Amino acid sequence: MTRPHEDLQRHTPADHRPGGVPVTFAPGAWCAIDVVHTKAERVDAGISAYETLIEKARSSPLGVRVAAVLRSVNDRRVIAMVDIEGHAAFHHLQSSWDNHHLVAQRDDVAESSTLGLYRVAASTGDAAIDPESKDAYAFEHVALAPERVSALAAAAAKAHGFRGVVVFGADDDKGSIIVYHFGHAVDLDTFRASAEAQRILGPVRADGETISAVHPVRTFG
Repeated sequence: MTRPHEDLQRHTPADHRPGGVPVTFAPGAWCAIDVVHTKAERVDAGISAYETLIEKARSSPLGVRVAAVLRSVNDRRVIAMVDIEGHAAFHHLQSSWDNHHLVAQRDDVAESSTLGLYRVAASTGDAAIDPESKDAYAFEHVALAPERVSALAAAAAKAHGFRGVVVFGADDDKGSIIVYHFGHAVDLDTFRASAEAQRILGPVRADGETISAVHPVRTFG
């Protein structure tokens, strides 16, 4: 069997297996989230590598329940989300992934990679990640404590086109990740630009570095 960093060079789009069942991350669940900034022409290799890494994790005693791989609409990010049992499982996963991680091929695939441990702080509505959905999804990382960001869930639920939202709080309480699910991208953009969302999170940066429109590629459940 090849190793994941070798797979980065060997995978092609034909090797991808998009799809899967809708998955949700339950309130209080621990989740390892890795965000990779990649060259657009290498995004498919990054997705394939994470499929391999997640499949290996699911066959190990790490307590992986569900997982998802997302890609940004601009093909510059790959996001892996893995439901795990907690701190000990995260450290084992981190060690395993570091051994054959995308940063080993930084010049060819990844410009940067950030793996962190998060816990679901809030979830409202239909927060399922569904590769078959035609709805609009977005992924945002903010340097705010989850207690503050959790207020966003109630505000989003009142927005036009709202489907669901899930807030993940960083283990050190110094950052949060939000996954939005709206019926249409324009409704999602309108909500994120609203006074209420900006009061909680601050304005969207002009360079788009805080929030990315994403598509679920593959789920494991």
